[in-house]
Amino acid sequence: MSIYAYALLVPIASPLVLPVGMERNTELVYSSGLAAIVEPEISLEALQATDERLLQSVLTHDRVIRELFQQTPLLPLRFGSGFNSVETLLNHLEKHQQQYLETLTQLRDKVEYTLKATPCDLPDDSDTIDARGKAYLLAKKQRYQTQQAFQAQQWQQWELLNQLILKTYTKVTSETRQPDVRQIHFLAQRNNSTVSTEQFPLWEVQCSRWQLALSEPLPPYHFLKNTLI
Repeated sequence: MSIYAYALLVPIASPLVLPVGMERNTELVYSSGLAAIVEPEISLEALQATDERLLQSVLTHDRVIRELFQQTPLLPLRFGSGFNSVETLLNHLEKHQQQYLETLTQLRDKVEYTLKATPCDLPDDSDTIDARGKAYLLAKKQRYQTQQAFQAQQWQQWELLNQLILKTYTKVTSETRQPDVRQIHFLAQRNNSTVSTEQFPLWEVQCSRWQLALSEPLPPYHFLKNTLI
């Protein structure tokens, strides 16, 4: 059995509403200006025993972090972060205290947004093509040229979108998780409603060849140092 750790935070004056974890209520473990949100007596092997259990565990891990993040700034820990005992956890926190506190200070007023971009398809007009002789070949050629122009405009819009985000936000990272589906992660000020109310609608207009989706404000998953737990 392990002490399962979800996140690190700086203790605050107002009491936190601690979420229910994998199997029981979560708890706070304090260490010199730091606190860890943990759940005792968790078997890391059991969390990954089946695909169904693994998926449920990952979703619970994410839910606990998000519920806490709505109440206070925090550093989310990787799924599967566990310690043999409270003493081992406290030793780790004391050893890395300065690093964790510095990171918490840097990110305390920040939230992460994820912008998902899926390329639109050119409308299919193949049913309208006259499938005979030269007219058919000319229509196919024109269709190909239209497709090339559509894709060129699509990638121009993608470059523009990246430039617009980089012009406004200094902490930005991109990734492609599925074929042709791209994600841009960026840090914004906490409680900054202009991201969803002003900037996102503008991006949709300027990038009409893409289907865009903006996440809710998230913990800074993609902007943590590799040396975190």
